[in-house]
Amino acid sequence: MPIPTKGLSVSKEVWKQRMDEMTNPPIMQGELKTISLADVLQLLSSREGHHVVEVVFGHGVGKIFLDGEFLHYAEVVGDDELEGLDALRFLVNLEEGRFEVRKPVVWPEENLSGPVQALLIEAVRLADEAEAGISFNEELFDEAFVPPAASPPVSRLEELKEKLPEVDFLIRVSPEGEVLESIGQGVPEELSGVLSYATLHLKEMGNLLGLGELKGFAASGKRLLWAGLLEEDGVIGLGGKPRKGLIWWSKKLIEIQKGQTR
Repeated sequence: MPIPTKGLSVSKEVWKQRMDEMTNPPIMQGELKTISLADVLQLLSSREGHHVVEVVFGHGVGKIFLDGEFLHYAEVVGDDELEGLDALRFLVNLEEGRFEVRKPVVWPEENLSGPVQALLIEAVRLADEAEAGISFNEELFDEAFVPPAASPPVSRLEELKEKLPEVDFLIRVSPEGEVLESIGQGVPEELSGVLSYATLHLKEMGNLLGLGELKGFAASGKRLLWAGLLEEDGVIGLGGKPRKGLIWWSKKLIEIQKGQTR
């Protein structure tokens, strides 16, 4: 367990523990030219507990403190003196240097906060922008960003036409028999007359057949198929060539009524 750097008087036993930890061999060590610091940090993030990665490079030293999978602190001392995310960005982009991983004997105040993977991605992004000479101004971005306009709502007939390309003509009729909407090639009044007559007798037909209240029908001739479906706000009428047969159309009417048309 790391020892806080402020506000404690430590006993001889604690000092001995700290000295032992400082003189013990590192948990891991290596050269940055053979393994990147980012890989080291990701490896440590899978381990529980506190760790400090000490990095020695040409003109300075750096330290990164981890608490499990979270980064806690980073600093660079040397020609450049950096802290936090700037220090992390500098260190993970080093291609030469030596690192050692140890259990920390002191625990600094936090200047980083976040998962290792997320902060590494942010550090790489900042390095790429710095190399390309890009500066990101959030205020200008917010002013320039215009949310995309919402797509216009899709009508019930457009939805059915997309799901049932076999249909050549669709209409939506009010309970009073008024044509509210139509899509495709056909005469709305002609189909609405068929719908009005058929839906008027659906309840009677259902009772006669012992099927209860019917919600739809399909009728086919040699050249044309008409179908209708009762909905809460009116009747949907469909017209097309009888390519698929009445069984197929009946199945589709049931799926539409259940909202499961595919």
